[in-house]
Amino acid sequence: MDEAIQIANAGSLLAKGPKLFVIDARNGVERRYLLDWLHSSIAEGGPGGKLNWVALPISDERANLRLGPLEEKLKEHPDTLVVPVRIAWRIPNFEKSRAVKMRHVIFGDPRNPGSFRARSILWRDKRRAHCLTGQPATIGELKQRFSELSKDYDQTDNTELAAFVVRQAGLVLDIAERGLRGRRYKVPRHVADGLRSDARFRAAMTKLSVDLGKSEVELYEQATKYMKELIARPSPMFIDMKAKLDRFMLSQGYENEVVFDRKELARLRQTMREHPTLLLFTHKTYIDGVTATDLAYQNDLPLIHLFGGINLDFFGLGFMLRRAGTIFIRRSFENNPVYKLVLRYYVSYLLEKRFPMTWAFEGTRSRLGKLMPPRYGLLKYVMDSAHANDVENVHIIPVVTSFDLIRDVEEYASEQTGRIKKPESLSWFIGYLRSLREPMGKVYVDFGEPVIVKKAPDPNNRLALSKMAFEVAVEANRATPLTLTSLMCLCLLSTAPRAMTEDELRAIINYLTGWARERNIRMSEDLTDRNLEGVQRVIETLVNNGLLVRYDKGPALVYAIEPDQHPIASYYRNSIIHHFLDKAIIELSILKAREVSDRKAEDVFWEETDRLRDLFKFEFFYPEKQQYRENIEAELQRVDPNWKVKLEEGGGMLASLTNRFQPLIGHAVFLPFVEAYTIVLDILSRLEPGQAVDKKSCVALALKEGRQAYLLRRITSESSIGKILFENGFKMATGLGLTGETTAEIIVERKALLRKFRALSRRMEKSRLEVLALADRIFE
Repeated sequence: MDEAIQIANAGSLLAKGPKLFVIDARNGVERRYLLDWLHSSIAEGGPGGKLNWVALPISDERANLRLGPLEEKLKEHPDTLVVPVRIAWRIPNFEKSRAVKMRHVIFGDPRNPGSFRARSILWRDKRRAHCLTGQPATIGELKQRFSELSKDYDQTDNTELAAFVVRQAGLVLDIAERGLRGRRYKVPRHVADGLRSDARFRAAMTKLSVDLGKSEVELYEQATKYMKELIARPSPMFIDMKAKLDRFMLSQGYENEVVFDRKELARLRQTMREHPTLLLFTHKTYIDGVTATDLAYQNDLPLIHLFGGINLDFFGLGFMLRRAGTIFIRRSFENNPVYKLVLRYYVSYLLEKRFPMTWAFEGTRSRLGKLMPPRYGLLKYVMDSAHANDVENVHIIPVVTSFDLIRDVEEYASEQTGRIKKPESLSWFIGYLRSLREPMGKVYVDFGEPVIVKKAPDPNNRLALSKMAFEVAVEANRATPLTLTSLMCLCLLSTAPRAMTEDELRAIINYLTGWARERNIRMSEDLTDRNLEGVQRVIETLVNNGLLVRYDKGPALVYAIEPDQHPIASYYRNSIIHHFLDKAIIELSILKAREVSDRKAEDVFWEETDRLRDLFKFEFFYPEKQQYRENIEAELQRVDPNWKVKLEEGGGMLASLTNRFQPLIGHAVFLPFVEAYTIVLDILSRLEPGQAVDKKSCVALALKEGRQAYLLRRITSESSIGKILFENGFKMATGLGLTGETTAEIIVERKALLRKFRALSRRMEKSRLEVLALADRIFE
C-alpha cells in the first residue's frame, strides 16, 4: 500500500458492500470507543447497524497477536473490503513545542495511554481521541499481494496471510496518523516478523543451513536473538526524547541555531521521499552524528536511522537510543554468517521502505581534523543488500558538520602522544555533556551533492566499492567550508613562531577568501565582509578558550598561537588544507625546480608534483593521475597565464612565478607530515643489517624520539608528533619497500629518502621565510 494513498474518509466507506473492520486497539477502552464510533458513523445499514470486525493490538509490538479470529474472517468473500481503524491520541499544544515532560517519562507516552489513562482522557475531553481509517483493500487484493511477496509459502496458510494483513493494516494506519503528527514519526513496525516472512530471507536461511550443516530451527533461534540486538524499535516518545537530547548537546556550548542552507532542505526532503537515502557524515566529535538527526526532526523529515558502535549500548543510553532509531553494530562479525545475514536483510528492508540511514563515513572520529580513509564495512553491507534485493538508485549524501571549536580536540591531541582513550560508560557520557557547557561558537552543516548508485555493484567487486567511497570522500571534501577558526589557524601556523599583527592577519585572510571565492569553495558566513560582528565574536571565543593569544600592549594588536596549542590549532587547519593542496604542491615543486640548475625546470617541476602526490597518498584523496595533472595546470593558468613560458625558461622566471603564488602556504599544508615522516625514516635508517621493526614498535619509538626532536628543535612543532602521522609514515615506507628485514641495499635507499625529506623540510622553511619577507615589505 503506497504512502501516496490518502486517508479514506468515513463518507467513502458508506458505499454498499461487505466490510471487515480491523480495529487496532491496545486495550478495551480503545476497542469500545472505536466500535461506538463505527456503529454511529460507518456501520452497514446506518447507525446501530450490523458491524463485521476483529480487534488486535497492532501498534503494540510487544503484544502476542492472536490471529485466529482474523484467519477465519479472511476466508470471507474476496470482495470484502478490509478497513483498518485506530485512535490517534492528541496532546494539547504539543505540536507547538514538542516538549517531553517528566510526567510523560514517569507515566508513559500520552499518545499511547493505558486503559485507566485512556478512560480519564475521554472523560475530560473526547476531542483528544481522533479516529482514523487507513486506506482499505479487498481480501482478494490482499491475498494477491501476499502471493506475490511470499511465493515460497503455502498459499492456503491463513496464519501467514493474517500476519501479512496485520502488517499492511499497521502501515496504512501509520500513514494516516502521520498526516496528523508529521513525517518525523515515520517508523518501521513489525520488522522482525516482516523479515521472517520474506521469501528471500527464508531462502537465504535455508541455503545457509545447508552450507553450515546446521538445522534451520537452530539458525532461526540465532537469527531471533540477533534481530533483538540489531533492530531499532523507535517510538514517538523516545524520538522526542532523543530530539531533546540532541538539542541539549548542540546548545550547551554552541549557539542554538545550526547554520545550514535552507535550499538544501527541500532537495533533501525530495531525495528521501523518492529514493533510498544514505547520509554519510564526516566524524570529528561525538555530537556531529546528531546534527543530521536534529535537522531532520526540527524540519519534519522522516526519522533517520543512525548506526552506532555497540560500545555505546550501555545501560540507560542504549535503551533510549535503540527506541529512537539507533542501530547498534558489533565491531567485528566477519565469522558470524547468521549475524551478517540478519544485518543484510534488515538493511535491505530499510532501503526498500525508504527509511534513510546515517553513519560515520570514516567509521571513527578523525583525530587529525582532515577526512580519514573510509571504512568499507557498513557501506559494503548496504551495497550487498541493495545488490541482493535489486534496490536501485541509492543516493549517498555526504554530510559535513563544522564547528568554531570542538570539545574533543584536546583529547585527540593527548591520544596522539600515546595516552590511552577512556572507555565509554554512563558516567563518562554525563561528564562529556558537562564539558560541553563552555562557549564554543557555532555549528555549521553542509550537504554534498549525492553520489547516485544506479545499480549496486557485485559484492566481490571491491574496486567498484572503493571508487564509490572515493567519490563520497571527494564530495565530502568539496562540501567542507572554510571557517574563520580554520583559516586563522592556517595563517598563524604558517608564520609560527612569529606572531601576526591584526592588519597582517586580516590581509592574508582577505586574500585567501578571495582566492577561495574564485574557485567556488564553500565558506561560512563569518568570512563575509558584511559580518564584522560575527568575526569579532569568533575571535573572542578563540581567545577565551586559550587557542589564540591576543597581545595589545604594544603599538599594534598582535595575534599568535602558543607553542603548546599547536597540536590543537593544527586540527582546525587540517580540516581545510585539502582545498589548498594543489596550490601547496605547485609552490613546493617550483621551489624544487629553482634548486636544480643542471636539468630542465619543467621536467623537475612535473616530477616533483608526482613525487609529492605519491609520498602523501595516505594523507589526502587525489583524483586519477590525468585529472590530477589537469587540476595542477588549471591552477597554474588561473594564477599566471604565462606559466608555461616561465617553466620552460627557468632561472629567474621561476622566482617571478613563485611570487605570483604569494602568500605561500606549502609549508603550512605539508610541514607536520614531512617532519613526522622524517622521524620514522630516521628510525628505519639506523637499523643494522638483519634487524627489522614492525609498525607498532616503530610508532612507539617515534613518539619518544619525536618529543626529543622537538626539544632539540629538529622539528618545529608538537603538532608533528602523533600516532596516526607516524603510522602513515610507516605505510609510506612500506609502500616503497623500505620496511621489513634490513639489508645493505635498503639502508642506502632509506638514507637517500631521509635526505630528500630533510631537503623538503628546508624548502618549506624557505617558503615560510619568503612569506615573512613579503609581509615585511608590505607593512614596513
